[in-house]
Amino acid sequence: MVNKERLGDRRGDLRFEIIGQLWGTLETVEPLPLRNVGRGGALVESRLPLAPEAVHAVRLAYDARTTTIQARVCHVTPIAGPNGSGRYLIGLEFLEPERSALDQIDNLVAASGGRPAPSLGA
Repeated sequence: MVNKERLGDRRGDLRFEIIGQLWGTLETVEPLPLRNVGRGGALVESRLPLAPEAVHAVRLAYDARTTTIQARVCHVTPIAGPNGSGRYLIGLEFLEPERSALDQIDNLVAASGGRPAPSLGA
């Protein structure tokens, strides 16, 4: 007996035909050089502009720990990058960061020679 099914043949599986538009999302991870950071937000550099007022999940990695913080894009300023390439400075406002994220930001600031921001009564 000879197996007549072709390798990778999808006809035997249930399939759906989509007619019209189907909305979806695509998540990407882009490392962004950190220019400045504090308890209230950060200034990062990007090769792509972000939409003002958009909210993104930002992953802050420091000292083998990572923290994810929701951040709102406050401003986007075009700058000239290396070799004349277009770059952007993006101001982010942290939205309700957890205590562990604030501690991590304080440690990052202290390690860079700055002093941690005073506690906001938390």
